[in-house]
Amino acid sequence: MSLNARTATRLAGPLLLLTAAALLLPFGWRAIALLVDCVGQGNGCAIGELTADTYYLEAAWNTLWLGALSALIGLAIGLGAAIALLRVPRIESAVTLLASLGANFSGVPLAVALLLLFGAQGVVTAAMQAAGLAPWVDLQGLDGLLLAYVCFQAPLATLLLIAPVKMLDGSLQDAAATLGAGPVLYWRRVGLPLMLPSLVEVFGLLFANAAAAFATPFALSGTAAHVLAVRIASLVSGDIFAQPELSALLALVLFLMLAVVIGLTRWLAARLRKGRA
Repeated sequence: MSLNARTATRLAGPLLLLTAAALLLPFGWRAIALLVDCVGQGNGCAIGELTADTYYLEAAWNTLWLGALSALIGLAIGLGAAIALLRVPRIESAVTLLASLGANFSGVPLAVALLLLFGAQGVVTAAMQAAGLAPWVDLQGLDGLLLAYVCFQAPLATLLLIAPVKMLDGSLQDAAATLGAGPVLYWRRVGLPLMLPSLVEVFGLLFANAAAAFATPFALSGTAAHVLAVRIASLVSGDIFAQPELSALLALVLFLMLAVVIGLTRWLAARLRKGRA
């Protein structure tokens, strides 16, 4: 049975409306409540607290650069893995399975694995100390969070880039080889420009994957993890120091950050594809 675009849209309408309501109503309600609160209280509202204290602005900055840097590193590793699969297609099923596991290997399992390897009593740390070397990573710091993010960003990037890499016209690579261009020159001059729209889109998805992560930083560093997702959870912990208004504002900031990055990357990818056509 075949469906035209209009019928398919009508059938998907209820699900789309439910999803839109679940996403937009809470944010719209909280945004209006925050605006009314600030109009009534002036500088005493959550927006005033956010701009007056750099503590939460630093958390937003940490979320931004950690998400962007881990996305770029994961993109580079994933692209290399996807390209390698073109040369050894027989291992694609095994690599896809491992990448699927790695992309979902986060939270407590990932934190425990990293602690067993790089923690104070970890295997790698003990081996480095026995060799007279200082540990190279502090898992409770921002570099530890970056390492943890890359651990699930790289497998996810591999999964997302396998299909775009396969779609490259193999005749182009054959023609480049005929003209004496090696694989490196081909990918630099032809492959990467053709892959650029897909790379931009995947970057946006990877950024959102890291910026919205809560389980991994919390399991690794607890409430000391200075990123937006953990700060939001700390503000709604339910004790006497809970600040639901400020937590709602930080959630809006995180939502806008994700929406802007994903929207810009989708727009840029569409422009690149249009320009190439």
